[in-house]
Amino acid sequence: MTREFKPGPYNYCDYRCERCDEREYCRVYKENQERLLQHYLKGEDPNDPEVFLNDLKEIFEKTKDMIRKAAEEQGIDLEDLEEIPEEEIEEFDPHNYVIYNLAYDYFDQAHKLIKKLEKEGIPEEIAEEFEDFVWYHTLLVAKAGRLVSSFDDKFFDEETKRIEQEGTIQVLKKGIKLSRRALDKMLNELPDDFQSIVDLIDTLKRLETQLNSDMKKRVDEV
Repeated sequence: MTREFKPGPYNYCDYRCERCDEREYCRVYKENQERLLQHYLKGEDPNDPEVFLNDLKEIFEKTKDMIRKAAEEQGIDLEDLEEIPEEEIEEFDPHNYVIYNLAYDYFDQAHKLIKKLEKEGIPEEIAEEFEDFVWYHTLLVAKAGRLVSSFDDKFFDEETKRIEQEGTIQVLKKGIKLSRRALDKMLNELPDDFQSIVDLIDTLKRLETQLNSDMKKRVDEV
């Protein structure tokens, strides 16, 4: 039986393949595993800078071919496209949206606590939770930025934007859930950082509320 892969875009991905229940249906995961296998068979270290850069080159070449093929199917001649003058490109500021500012505030607060805890040493009892906390504190703000950038995106049609936004929201909700679980455990194990953790939980709650109530709310509407 032929295995069916999930379609793109892959914005529902949180880049933690080792913990993903859907990796067997993910084309990106399959290709990455095949690439790693080829390196091992050749006796290469996939983390070697030269090997890594060669991988990137191959990925970019493959992406260019995919774009070229898609353009041909749409009857678009890429050679005829004119370069858009820089002054005509609208600047986008994610800070215009409340939800992004909340995600950024969370990132900023979390980053300070992470640096403090890394300096002091991470208790073994919260090692796994701390890993989740670290991982998602950057991913949440990145995904929030991607979400708000799609609101004013004039390139994609409404259906494509809807699919992409749904995937991004899915990752945001997952990140909030796992971050909250991590912080709850840290709250019990790190009494000296009680207030910092409480503040982080509060920011997460506000982020979740904004996501569920009015994710498109702008700062000038507050």
